[in-house]
Amino acid sequence: MKRHAYLILAHKNFGQLRKLLALLDDPRNDIFVHVDRKAAFDQSAWDDACRYSGLVFIEPRIRVSWGGVSIMRCELALLKEAVSHGTYSYFHLLSGMDLPIKSQDTIHAFFEKHDGCEFIDFWEMKDETYDRLHYFTLFPEGARNFLTHFLNNSFKSIQKAIGHRINREVDFHSASQWFSITDSLARYVLSKEDWLEKVFRHTCLCDEIFIATLVWNSPFREKAVKGSLRLIDWDRGGSIRHPWTFRSEDLEMLMNVPHLWARKFDETVDSKIIDMIYDRLHTQTPRIPDTGA
Repeated sequence: MKRHAYLILAHKNFGQLRKLLALLDDPRNDIFVHVDRKAAFDQSAWDDACRYSGLVFIEPRIRVSWGGVSIMRCELALLKEAVSHGTYSYFHLLSGMDLPIKSQDTIHAFFEKHDGCEFIDFWEMKDETYDRLHYFTLFPEGARNFLTHFLNNSFKSIQKAIGHRINREVDFHSASQWFSITDSLARYVLSKEDWLEKVFRHTCLCDEIFIATLVWNSPFREKAVKGSLRLIDWDRGGSIRHPWTFRSEDLEMLMNVPHLWARKFDETVDSKIIDMIYDRLHTQTPRIPDTGA
């Protein structure tokens, strides 16, 4: 039986997180969750969240800032914890605001058919993206604070004026933050942890860069398949940084697209769509492996 590891970045809306866990709960899956240290969270209340999957809330929890290198560190911590539990056929990175829109049988069948492929949705790098990577960022966790954002930009302007740059030799590439990768690639990424820390610790918004850069400059590039398998509606989101939050009227569309997962959902915006998907998929009994007994 090929097993999958789900890696989840969570920070709020723990009611819908519980439904996400229930939809991933399957004897073929283990689930690893990082909860932002800023969130009020009682891990002891989650002992019954899964019946079939192993469920691990990783410690220590990291204080996450939007656009900060802390996001990279969370992803690496999730990968490290999952790898320490054994070998998985695939590692899937999700947000706590995501949901599967296909059954676990369908998801496992898809990856069985495409075994060995690395699902990383590469994007074309924009010129302005390089500024985030080639100039020293004083406050990598300060992208959303007015003062630190101002200081970061001011220091960047000084560096441009004097011709100072960092990471001159790195061939950067970008992709969606969300991935589905094999055990071999997961272990390769972890083997480069020191290099990643050296390159990205004084950059900003590196969450869409660090995995893509590693893969593009490695033999794994030959096995990379464009596409994250996640439905993300940027057109209706109204902002390049904020995708559309799905509503109940999106149900039939969500159930009929070829994607395996969708993001994002928000129980404070429309909890009904979460319940509708949960009701559709949760009634399907997980396949219990045959032990031969």
